[in-house]
Amino acid sequence: MTELPVQIGRYRIEARLGGGAMGVIYKAHDPEIDRTVAIKLIRADLLAGSERDSYLARFQREAQAAGRCMHPNIVAIYDFAMHEGNPFLTMEYVPGQSLSQSLARSVRFDVGGAVSVILQVLAALACAHGQGVVHRDIKPANILLLPNGQVKVTDFGISRFNASSLTEIGSVVGTPSYMSPEQCRGDEVDLRADLFSTAVVLFELVSGTRLFSGSSQTHVLFALLNQDTPHLNERMQSAPAALDRVLQKALAKNPSERFDSADAMAQALREAVVEAPGGGLANAEAATVLAQTARLPSEPSVIVSGDEFASDDALISTLERKLAHYTGPIAKLLVQSAIKKTSRLDELFAALARNIENPSDRARFLREARNHFEMRSLGGASTRSGLRRTVSTNPPAASFSPIELKRIERELAQYVGPIAKVLVGREAAKARSLPELWDALAVNIERGADRAAFMRKRES
Repeated sequence: MTELPVQIGRYRIEARLGGGAMGVIYKAHDPEIDRTVAIKLIRADLLAGSERDSYLARFQREAQAAGRCMHPNIVAIYDFAMHEGNPFLTMEYVPGQSLSQSLARSVRFDVGGAVSVILQVLAALACAHGQGVVHRDIKPANILLLPNGQVKVTDFGISRFNASSLTEIGSVVGTPSYMSPEQCRGDEVDLRADLFSTAVVLFELVSGTRLFSGSSQTHVLFALLNQDTPHLNERMQSAPAALDRVLQKALAKNPSERFDSADAMAQALREAVVEAPGGGLANAEAATVLAQTARLPSEPSVIVSGDEFASDDALISTLERKLAHYTGPIAKLLVQSAIKKTSRLDELFAALARNIENPSDRARFLREARNHFEMRSLGGASTRSGLRRTVSTNPPAASFSPIELKRIERELAQYVGPIAKVLVGREAAKARSLPELWDALAVNIERGADRAAFMRKRES
């Protein structure tokens, strides 16, 4: 077993997480910020001369581009530096398992569960593509599953730097079973290659089988380039026809026939799953799907005596925002799922709180949710059907002073970077009050401690 380095840069190495021919990933500690990180050390010393110089220059450019992709569903890149002549990246440490590990353990996904994972992958891709970054290697090994149901995609923009790809065009970049046809041919690729690979992963999650398989990479590549794309009903019983239509479009061999953006594919998936018999997206709770990966701690006891649900969009939106402070963007899916499974407020709060890992955060969420609903004086009989969304009667968006918006933008930019300006503009057009604007923007901050720090600025 190779001995662990004691230190890389300023980071103290704690464990080896994995690696391959061109690099190793370590778990490490950052003493200056006092946090756990992941270090990806690249073996550039295997190259020589101008090839090495070109490789290092391109790697740094890709790392800089990937570092701009700030999103709750993307593993963050913190730093880029050199160690003994080799480049390394300092990244967010994610205490979860990869999707490939879950599949290896025969974890099964229903349609709702699979789509809830893929929607988060597409959200990550939408952010990266907006920054001009194409992943090039979407596959289960690069999709990480957290215990609370959140999904994070890793290796954005740097996946081209592996043992098989040392030139920008004309080389095969990716993993054969998940590559697009244009990648197989060594053609230049764009964001539609990522959408193809994402659809291949979704096909596998839903059907339990690879899109194309074979006894060798050559057989897989031949099938991908020459065989018709299989339909879901060829691999599984009662395959949702609407979902198959989305997959067939995303898996078109000609890129021009695919979706033109991750957002467009995500919207089509939402509509398809709603159409699927018995497979509404509201039934998809990632925390349940991933129960075999990690157990969530139990919630403190809470009772809201006599309070029951009401059909109130504003209240449910508030609950989604409060939960998002702790779980990120998946909060909406979790709330929708819990609504379908519970009939009383205390049951709903408890079900949602199970998705919050930290006990004190869990208790705080329960307290805030109960207080908010008590203040609104909810009452009256309710059933699961009673929470179906009604036509919104919310008041129009509020007007905010440019000075206040600029202040919020500066505060948010500390955590999400330049995209803060876009996020503030978008949410300000919808928010009905200043507190609601802060709540909506906090959802975009990945770390719970950073979200809390951002929200404290609201009172200053």
